Amino acid sequence: MDVIKALFAENFPAAFATACLAAYFFGMAVVFISKPLKNAESFSIKPVDNAGKTEIRVYYGGISFALGAFLIYLAVATGTAFHSLVGGMFFATTVFVTRTVFLFVDKGWKCPYTKLAIPAEGAFVIALWTCFFLAR
Repeated sequence: MDVIKALFAENFPAAFATACLAAYFFGMAVVFISKPLKNAESFSIKPVDNAGKTEIRVYYGGISFALGAFLIYLAVATGTAFHSLVGGMFFATTVFVTRTVFLFVDKGWKCPYTKLAIPAEGAFVIALWTCFFLAR
């Protein structure tokens, strides 16, 4: 508990953003590991067999858990959440930019998931960049 207090005292915007990023990644991990088919379908993803179901658990669930855990580890190991914020910011910004570009390439702008993802990810990226500038 003292480590968490110290991280927030050292750089509140970075610690807050890192906590939000970790919570997001851990939440995604639980969602995709526990109900991979139901949740993947809302992302317009359908596996062709049981190995595909495992891949959804591994890549959406397992990697999400690893990202959340790594951001916390990095903050604790370095004594500052700033580097975790930067890593999470690069990740979220890359996902948002790639989604936006390929939205036009793949003509996916009418898909229900895209209509949710673009504004949600855009707001998340803006919030992370705001925390980044406040944390500097």
